[in-house]
Amino acid sequence: MQPVTNGRKQWTKMILLGLAMMVCLIPFQAARADDDGDYKLYGTIQSLPGASGWSGDWVVNGRTVHVLASTKVKQEKGLIALGATVEIEGWLQADGSVNAKEIETKSGTGGGTYFKLYGNVETLPNTANRIGDWTVNRRIVHVSPTTYIKLEHGSLAVGAYVEVEGNVRTDGSIDAFKVETKQGGSSGGSSSNDLFKGYIETLPSTAGRIGVWSIGGRQVNVSAATVIVQQYAAVAVGVYVEIYGTLRADGSIDATKIETKNAAGSSGGGSSSDSRGSYNEFYGTVESLPGTAGNIGQWTVSGRKVNVTTGTYIEHPERGLIVGSLVEVKGPVQADNSINATKIEIKSGTSSGNPGSNNKVYGKIDSLPNDPNFIGQWTVAGRKVNVTLYTRIKRKYGTVAVGAYVEAEGLAQADGSLNAREIEVKQGAGGGAFMSYNPVATVEAADYAEESAPESIVSAFGSNLAAGVAAASTLPLPQTLSDVTVLVDGKQARLFFVSPHQINYQIPASTPLGLANVAIMRGGVVVSQGTILVTESKLAFFAANSDGQGAPAGYVTRVKANGEQSSESVARLDTTQNKLVPATIERRNGDKLFLVLFGTGLRGAKDEDGNAANGVAERVEITIGGVKAEVHYAGVAPGFAGLDQINVLIPDAALANPAAEVKVKLRDGEGTIKQGNTITISLQ
Repeated sequence: MQPVTNGRKQWTKMILLGLAMMVCLIPFQAARADDDGDYKLYGTIQSLPGASGWSGDWVVNGRTVHVLASTKVKQEKGLIALGATVEIEGWLQADGSVNAKEIETKSGTGGGTYFKLYGNVETLPNTANRIGDWTVNRRIVHVSPTTYIKLEHGSLAVGAYVEVEGNVRTDGSIDAFKVETKQGGSSGGSSSNDLFKGYIETLPSTAGRIGVWSIGGRQVNVSAATVIVQQYAAVAVGVYVEIYGTLRADGSIDATKIETKNAAGSSGGGSSSDSRGSYNEFYGTVESLPGTAGNIGQWTVSGRKVNVTTGTYIEHPERGLIVGSLVEVKGPVQADNSINATKIEIKSGTSSGNPGSNNKVYGKIDSLPNDPNFIGQWTVAGRKVNVTLYTRIKRKYGTVAVGAYVEAEGLAQADGSLNAREIEVKQGAGGGAFMSYNPVATVEAADYAEESAPESIVSAFGSNLAAGVAAASTLPLPQTLSDVTVLVDGKQARLFFVSPHQINYQIPASTPLGLANVAIMRGGVVVSQGTILVTESKLAFFAANSDGQGAPAGYVTRVKANGEQSSESVARLDTTQNKLVPATIERRNGDKLFLVLFGTGLRGAKDEDGNAANGVAERVEITIGGVKAEVHYAGVAPGFAGLDQINVLIPDAALANPAAEVKVKLRDGEGTIKQGNTITISLQ
């Protein structure tokens, strides 16, 4: 059976057009069906009813949401307003709208201003329900009648240890959505391995800072056994830290570990994203050293000024530090673009290692093989590095190119070469550094897994990704929508849909395998970065309810004995559940039934039998109701960006079952079997 049979091209075109519109307009992870049959939608509020209260029709990510008097509205993590992100649970209607049972805010209108703070309550207002301004860890927290106060781990009083969630104002104060008491405060019970966060208020002047510290109003006992990690800042009054240890009966903590999180006076203490503003990670070659004891002073690393103090943590000094050493530098960027180093790791040198032993190579790429996936022999710092299809290449900090700095890990060989299991690019050939931008996470569109393949349809989730909502309306897909572009390994991706919290795009065909860098740009400026794991091929099927399970997004082609063909739906609307469920497929003597499925990620598999007409059907194995089925086609769905298609003959031996499982496996080029997401059909 060909990808699209001649007699039903127009009907198939309508099916695929509907699926393509879903790809363009509906956020892939926005809607899913839970086990209890409820429907969920995650997105941004675009319009609200003008009447008092919330009753009426809302618009969330382009979908109409009917809010009733009985709808439960939870505003723990933000107030209901235009631009707020919400999760809606309810029932899907035949016209595509949703009758809302419950609405919960996930972030306020500020988007990226969402903040989480841990600390001790220092002051409380003497008002009913404690409405007013609190002080928690020296920060003002605004508590309103809508703030949810949870007292599960202790009563509320001055000294209580709490977790605050809310939005940060420009003055640094917090509008609290939720305040929850936690163990570890004055009202909490004792616990071991207690986690406490706060600002350093006083320090002893003893060697190693051994003695009693004051942190967020708490007494912290530091001994010679306490591990002090100064990766993000040197220990000083005003620095924000995390403390692990054991809580004493008097409320003090015997610290086993203290870790600095940001420098004195910087914002972001306790943030759920641990934002450190201009914190920077930088990898390069030492070009000059101050020559002082401990090399305290200003270094030059790949043209960048690096300020080193007594608080800078130098890792692996045994490797030797000289001009020409390869180092990794971490620390905040200063106004003059220099870096105040909190940690420097010396990466210099390679060791040949014993054959068969684990080994690492650090240095510049001297040469690369002429292969789009870089498979073959590399030369790194003068050493041969052997790369296979299954070497994981991490490219978060830069792309693979001659001159780039990398760290390769694998097994040493008898000839001195390295069989690489993993290679991480530390800095691109052009220099520069990776900044800690607002993170973005990319997943496969059909089944929401982290692994994707070249030309797959994927969804990226984050905050402040776009100024508004826009969808593609032409083929080929555009590379810019509403001034938004997406770069994968520096190559522009084609876009289906953009919105403030979600972007649907297609991975560029030429993307090498491994961990690729993803950058979201608005108006030519990077606003968010993340990574995506790219593999040769992948199995992911679209479902009728956009949840990766249940009834598939597809159809059945019925072929009668005389050759006549007709097409039938495999999904129907169940009004009692308000969702799409498998439609009954009637089997008749003499008829052949072909199930047509749509997905993404399959096209990267290599043709093994030389028969292009059946795509890569020889690599696909399908069972329907536990019975092996005959695959007639597996490959590109003609005329649609990123969409793949499988045509499979439903076996006569499959037993009647209203929920017959369709399980699909793919054998890749190395013989590894990959399992796709399971979908169900109804067989008579």
